[in-house]
Amino acid sequence: MQKKNYTKERSVSVSINAYYKDSMENLEIYQRLIQYWSIIFDRREDIHVLDNMNFNINLFPEIFTRTEIANLHPVEPGYTSPDGYTEMQELIRALELARLHQHAPNRKEITKNLVSHAGVGCGNGCTNVMNGVINSILKLKQEEGMTSKPEVILILPNYTVYTAQLSNLQGKVNPRYVYAKRENNFLPTCAEIQNAISATTAAVVITYPNNPAQSTYEGDNVQELKKIVDLCQANEIFLVVDNIYQDLVFPRERKFTEIFNLTDRLDYVVKIYGCSKDTPFYSGYRTGYWFGDPRLSEKYKYMISSTENSLNTHSLIYFALNLYFKYKTIVKEEPTLQDMRFFTQGLFGWSQSVNEEQLFKKMSELDLFQKYQLRIKTSNDIQKEALKRVVEFVSQSNVFTDYMNEQIGNVFFIKMNPELCNGNDDDFFKKLFYEAKCGVLPGNVFGIPQQSNEIWFRITLIHDQVDNIIQYLSEIEEIYTRQRV
Repeated sequence: MQKKNYTKERSVSVSINAYYKDSMENLEIYQRLIQYWSIIFDRREDIHVLDNMNFNINLFPEIFTRTEIANLHPVEPGYTSPDGYTEMQELIRALELARLHQHAPNRKEITKNLVSHAGVGCGNGCTNVMNGVINSILKLKQEEGMTSKPEVILILPNYTVYTAQLSNLQGKVNPRYVYAKRENNFLPTCAEIQNAISATTAAVVITYPNNPAQSTYEGDNVQELKKIVDLCQANEIFLVVDNIYQDLVFPRERKFTEIFNLTDRLDYVVKIYGCSKDTPFYSGYRTGYWFGDPRLSEKYKYMISSTENSLNTHSLIYFALNLYFKYKTIVKEEPTLQDMRFFTQGLFGWSQSVNEEQLFKKMSELDLFQKYQLRIKTSNDIQKEALKRVVEFVSQSNVFTDYMNEQIGNVFFIKMNPELCNGNDDDFFKKLFYEAKCGVLPGNVFGIPQQSNEIWFRITLIHDQVDNIIQYLSEIEEIYTRQRV
């Protein structure tokens, strides 16, 4: 890659003039994130975006092509059932049971019972599923007699869309924040959560693997998560876990801690999952599901269908195929004719009748499962290599003094050397914008306190070749090294 000279600062910035209407300190955390993203995504600026939302079409293979989907079965454009339950619940139960058995085969009878009785619901991405779940929990708590304003505990640093959702409830709920510590890899401890709960706590929301830290509960730390589960169930507080990065834990045979392998009960526990982080070209289809306490089922169905409308048919087909092939990969089996029952409950449209034998024949002719496995492997290999290369680069740097990523996913969290980086996160963002023409998300949008010695930033590894990403990081290094001289 040809070296560019970014030392000359432009006198006028179209993006900052267009979007920078208030000081970042006066904005809610999630508002800051949206402002920063709006600035660096503005095409009027030639910004190297190191924190992107899309898989690079020239870098990652598409898991299913539109032609393959069209050839598989006629698709009737339209909507699904209110929460996707009719079309998807049987397949979701099969996948969740396989996940639970994968690393805890000694619990088969317990988990089979849990899975068969769990509530299930789909929605337009994990963000909207979470919104529906939280609102359903608040409604249930109200019906159970909670008269005081309920509290929901959120963990920071984290992806802060859930803080925005609580804010949008316009005073109907009090958010309470637990600031997780670097020494625990930005994961909350049971003691921290216990200190935060009160008589009005309705729910605790935890993301693991954490975004942006990409750390998870494993090894000895699993017992900490088990204590959190026990604490919430004992106090009748909902524990909602967002596991959206669970299928990007490298190496793939590495054990993942399923929340329902830590309890024998469904009450007060909910898991949320979607495919937008682990599957190339899937983020735009916006699908997710929840699985857990069945008392939320009817409330969720009403809430999600009235606020988000139903999933569309095309998204649901991609979702179902993706989940089905995940399931078959876990159980290490090829697709079977008997499995075609997963696709017969209106998946391709309410007036579409599915012939199971013809569908199975077409799936086999198109070689969809084998192509899927190859494409996912290629994608995972690209991301693993990028993680390895960035870790090596950051580890030897004097400008970057710490990082967080436990070989998980495609998000990388980096800390600046406080001796070189003065000012706050906003100063840091503008310095990179002007001098390196480089766009990152600073730590304050994830809940890192704005202190001159705690400037972190996040990048993603799915939008560019790793050589280019490292080159841009080198340019950031050069700016701060030159400043020191």
